[in-house]
Amino acid sequence: MLSTLNVSYTGLSAAKTAVENVSNNIANENTPGYKKRVVGLSELGQMDSLFAGRGVSVDGIYRVTSQYMYDKVISENSKSNYYDKLSGMLGNVESVFKETEESGFSVDLNRYFQSIENLRTNPNSEIYKSALKNEGGILVETLQNIYSTIQKQQDAEKTELNANVEKINSLLKEIGDVNDKIVKYATATNDLYDKRDQLELELSNYVDITVNRDEDFYELKIGDSVAISNNTIVRTVDVINNDSSQIDKFNHINYDSVTNTFTTYDSLKYNEDLTSKNLDLNDVVTYKLNNEFEVSVTIGESITMDWDGDGTETTEIVDDTNLTRAIVHKINSNPDFNDLVVAYNGDYSIDSNGNKITNDIKDNFLRVESKFPGIDNSFDARVSIVKRDNTDSTIIDSRESLYKNEDESKTAISDVSIGIYGREVSLKTGIVKAQVDNLSTSSANNKFQTYFDKLDAFAQTLADITDKYIKTGTDSYIYGEAASDDEDSGVINSLGLFSGSSVMTLKFNKNAVNDLKQLELDYLATIQWKTDLSFEGKGQGVNSSNDTSLLEFYRELRVSVSADKENSNFLLETQDSITQSVKSSYDNLVKVDKDDEMLDLMKFQSAYTANAKIVTAIDEMLQTLLGLKR
Repeated sequence: MLSTLNVSYTGLSAAKTAVENVSNNIANENTPGYKKRVVGLSELGQMDSLFAGRGVSVDGIYRVTSQYMYDKVISENSKSNYYDKLSGMLGNVESVFKETEESGFSVDLNRYFQSIENLRTNPNSEIYKSALKNEGGILVETLQNIYSTIQKQQDAEKTELNANVEKINSLLKEIGDVNDKIVKYATATNDLYDKRDQLELELSNYVDITVNRDEDFYELKIGDSVAISNNTIVRTVDVINNDSSQIDKFNHINYDSVTNTFTTYDSLKYNEDLTSKNLDLNDVVTYKLNNEFEVSVTIGESITMDWDGDGTETTEIVDDTNLTRAIVHKINSNPDFNDLVVAYNGDYSIDSNGNKITNDIKDNFLRVESKFPGIDNSFDARVSIVKRDNTDSTIIDSRESLYKNEDESKTAISDVSIGIYGREVSLKTGIVKAQVDNLSTSSANNKFQTYFDKLDAFAQTLADITDKYIKTGTDSYIYGEAASDDEDSGVINSLGLFSGSSVMTLKFNKNAVNDLKQLELDYLATIQWKTDLSFEGKGQGVNSSNDTSLLEFYRELRVSVSADKENSNFLLETQDSITQSVKSSYDNLVKVDKDDEMLDLMKFQSAYTANAKIVTAIDEMLQTLLGLKR
């Protein structure tokens, strides 16, 4: 009978614990990160087969969870935040390109063309000249405002990225602190595990993570790098900036399969087929930078400089053997170039003191680097060669434009990433992934840089075709300076209306408007209707499937921005649906359901009452037995 009383007391205790657990579940129904608790019950082991049983044991209170489903929630949440951030950034850019019937760059471009048409009807009208000056200035200002506004948005993302990395480090530290408490307690409390899960979920907003939660071992990876190891060893995440200089190489590389050797040819002296250009007296080689500055070397002129790199200056006549060193000297001696580029006679080695050493005993090839690293210091350059008659320098035999060797040259880079111990972390999803993608110029996913490049291509083409031209017929022209430099015959007419090779270097020369004649205005008027303009940066007349007009090129840019935004929105909506589906399934498992809890409450309350009645009955039986004895 006493054993039966003990059984009832264990039932009372178990029911009481279960009721308390139900009460705690209901109280924390809306607590962020809280997972439903259940009481683990088991029968006490029997010691004698003669007894019906020894009662019930409370083994513990456990969280209801699924590690697999939770990891899936983390993964999908990270993807949703990536697309959400990307969509937000693209939405900000899209707003920059919005136009109305009365305002916007397309409207300004049409007004500029109309001002040319007006002046064309009366080239001497001061009113029309003033209008053209005004519209040309507005065109540059509007284009630069678009460009700078996108730059400001990019700068804002850089600032936010640094703040996000600080938040990541804060979350990692909190997770490490929670792990420390879990390790110290013999039996970790459920609230610590809930807290850690909530921190992991918040961390997944920023980066993609994978977690190993083996017994007595915890490891968290961000991307492909360990951020927390051995439970409590937390590593700091840093922002890594990587800037490199632009390098232009004017050369040709020939591979000899027989000897398995490479030979470098100077493209100032050799054609692509490796035949000599046969430069001789009066020929002029000009290096042109950003469609604004240039230096020239004439075969036959005398130059005083250090030709051999021995520190001694001598005067020598420029010929085919020292041409490259001569133009390197002129580039480095020109004050307009000093803050932009540095030229070298071929590749160099670096000595123990950090000095760059070139082999100046002979000409190698023209190598030009941006003076400072980073995309903001990139430049646009080419070389023009004008072959003139040996006896009469006014007679032009041929013209040619040279461009850098694309395979050997390097573009300027401004990359941003996050790293641990200086090692770059490779991310797949998350807010930070969207940011570093669109802050790194070498990233194929950088939408900002795509828009910058197209705007720069527009500015470069506009400056080129309004700078110089050659009239080849009644209504036919060679458009632009770059194409004119490739034309053997015809008179190159200089306009100088726009200059520059990018949006931020683009300038409108108002003084040039005063000198415009009827023939020049006729040429400028045709630009509006020219639908086969090349925007590849190598002059007009280059066969390309992307040839179009100035206005249509800009319209296509606006369309691509909107298309990118719409595509991003679609991906975001799709991913959000997936995330919500996974999260809903997980919540159905772990979240508190008040209806279920009320049923459990009634069930355990009934069990408590039943056990109490049994205790009362046993007590009465014992009282009866004791009374009989007396």
